[in-house]
Amino acid sequence: MSKFKKIILILAPFVVLYIFCLPGKLFKAPLSATLSSPDGTLLGARISADGQWYFPPAKEVPDKFAKCIVCYEDKRFWWHPGIDFLSIGRAIRQNLSKKEVVSGASTLTMQVIRLSRPDAPRNIPEKMLEAVMATRLELRHSKRKILLLYASNAPFGGNVVGLEAAAWRYFGRNASDLSWAESAMLAVLPNAPALIHPGRNRERLLEKRNFLLDKLCSKGVIDELECELAKDEPLPDKPLPMPDKAYHLLERLRAEGGDKAYTCTVDEALQERVNNIARNHFEIYHQNLVDNMGILVLDVHSGQVKAYYGNTHGLAGGLRGAEVDMVPAPRSSGSTLKPLLYAAMLQKGLILPGTLIKDTPYNYNNFSPHNFSRSFDGAVPANEVIERSLNVPSVRMLERYGVPEFLELLQAMGFSTINKDADHYGLSLILGGAEITLQTLAECYRSMAVKLLDEGCEDLPLGRGAIWLTFEALSRAGRPEEESSWMEFSSGRKIAWKTGTSWGNRDAWSVGVNPDYVVAVWVGNSDGEGRSQMTGVGYASPVMFDVFNALPHSRWFSMPLDDMVPIAVCHQSGLPASRICPDRDTVWVPDIKVRPDECKYHRIVHLDAERQYLVNSSCYPVEKMVEEVRFVLPPAMEWYYIKNHIDYRPLPPKHPDFDSGTDGGNPIEIIYPQQGVTVVLTRGLDGKDQGVVVRAAHTDPSAVLYWHLDDKYVARTVGEHDLMLRPEPGAHLLVAMDSNGASRSVYFIVK
Repeated sequence: MSKFKKIILILAPFVVLYIFCLPGKLFKAPLSATLSSPDGTLLGARISADGQWYFPPAKEVPDKFAKCIVCYEDKRFWWHPGIDFLSIGRAIRQNLSKKEVVSGASTLTMQVIRLSRPDAPRNIPEKMLEAVMATRLELRHSKRKILLLYASNAPFGGNVVGLEAAAWRYFGRNASDLSWAESAMLAVLPNAPALIHPGRNRERLLEKRNFLLDKLCSKGVIDELECELAKDEPLPDKPLPMPDKAYHLLERLRAEGGDKAYTCTVDEALQERVNNIARNHFEIYHQNLVDNMGILVLDVHSGQVKAYYGNTHGLAGGLRGAEVDMVPAPRSSGSTLKPLLYAAMLQKGLILPGTLIKDTPYNYNNFSPHNFSRSFDGAVPANEVIERSLNVPSVRMLERYGVPEFLELLQAMGFSTINKDADHYGLSLILGGAEITLQTLAECYRSMAVKLLDEGCEDLPLGRGAIWLTFEALSRAGRPEEESSWMEFSSGRKIAWKTGTSWGNRDAWSVGVNPDYVVAVWVGNSDGEGRSQMTGVGYASPVMFDVFNALPHSRWFSMPLDDMVPIAVCHQSGLPASRICPDRDTVWVPDIKVRPDECKYHRIVHLDAERQYLVNSSCYPVEKMVEEVRFVLPPAMEWYYIKNHIDYRPLPPKHPDFDSGTDGGNPIEIIYPQQGVTVVLTRGLDGKDQGVVVRAAHTDPSAVLYWHLDDKYVARTVGEHDLMLRPEPGAHLLVAMDSNGASRSVYFIVK
């Protein structure tokens, strides 16, 4: 074997050891979780598992700090191979002359190695090993990377590790935004981190900082004026609390991805304004024991989250439920889904915007909804049903549309929490019988806006015309039945908005949308406790409007003329005008093939010459009859409608000799009780049952009704057909009959 080969064999193990002397990952300490905005502003941070503020490494070291640390710790850093032999010679000479260790020769590269080996002994063999590993580190990484490793892992006093954590802990901003004085102070800390302790060593720390500033000036890094101004800057008084502007968003991300650096799309300035809005309203709501709130702001065009307020964490000590993130939490939907049903019925051609919807007492299998005002209008245009968020007409609309079909629509719109079958929800689905989340609600309204803007969502089952009509109705929402001065909250900018209040006042919702933003708000108690007077319009909407006031002004949606057509409709019924409708309007509706039937409420009637009676050929000469077109509603609808519409003209009574056999249709309608309803009788102070008031309507205002209960005659009524009955518990048959033999009957149960 040649001498050369022997040398290679001898050196080979050392070469291998040198190549693999560095571990693949130098630092393995647990990191702090951080949340930053797109511009790098820190929104929140959580201390690491080992109790240190240890931020994930930045992309690069800020130029000011790089110049400060190199000047202070390792002036030949950019040129040496990891070991500075000149510094070693100087250190040996000084230590020998003083006969003690007064100076070291560690380069920044060697300090990186030492920081990565916190448990290694501090002796000469270890120092030699650090030197060898430092040269290997120089071969692995660039100087910039080595400097970044140092800045990211150096101790900066207390439990602060790394430059970024130190910048936020001591100065409340990014390291890249620090001044020369602040950068110099942080540069001297790793050499003596105990100096940062509040109230101690401040003179020594100031001395070291100013020494470095003078050194930078002498080397021409900064000029004399910069140096003097920097030396005039005070030291920080004490460590600052870390920002926590989006607490629940960071907690949600940590639960999904662990502790690491997160960058979100939240706008820091808007988030701060939203936090202040929530705080201001919380101070008021907390007095009514309403403790929790969620707010979500989405950018319509990008879908990005611009503000995320999960709950009232930190606003009061011992606050119940504040840890629950209300953005993804399922809650009863209240009335928030009504506009989707309205849009779906427009899209399917079942209604037009002004189509009259029946608003009279309703019962289905003992499900008896009522409007907020506990009153009825008889008949209400469909768009007004949405504007006023009326419950009973909405239930009738869902009954016509179909619960299974509406469930399919909701799931296509992204409501994944509505995952049971139609029998489970029934007609209560439209009044809060299902659970939704603030996030899916906001995303649903955003998807409609995106479809209307023609920027995507092509698969959305609602057309642009139906969405535009829905948003137009929502932009006029006044909620008169909730007696709210909601316009006080409006900024005058057009917004399509909807509120919702769940049963028992447990959940208050408000969601609004314009072409640029969606704002969704939930207010309540996360434990489900309801509070009197807490409604969507009274609690959630003020928050929503305040958030919109903090957003830039926006235009309104353009009418999608290519997806809509004009048609003539009856002014009173809102249905396609028939040939006899006297007043017509032109309205734009979705361009679909299916349309509702022509107006059925206008009819030709025949009156006597004095217009006092309805007549026909059996009781009055044909040549003397007066023919008129009249707007006529069915009895129950008319009974309520006439109370709110003084211009409504009911038909006059029939002529005494009128032969009803020639006139079809039942003139009687029993308003209460409805078929199959269960009536629970209450007791008075005397212990006796209070009874039940039965009610009916007749097309003839002067008609006499004869009432029978279980085939027994009980009484007669004239004009106002209200009658007090005291039936025994059990099932009963109620019959109302007029003088001409027309009758109506219902079965009901008394408990």
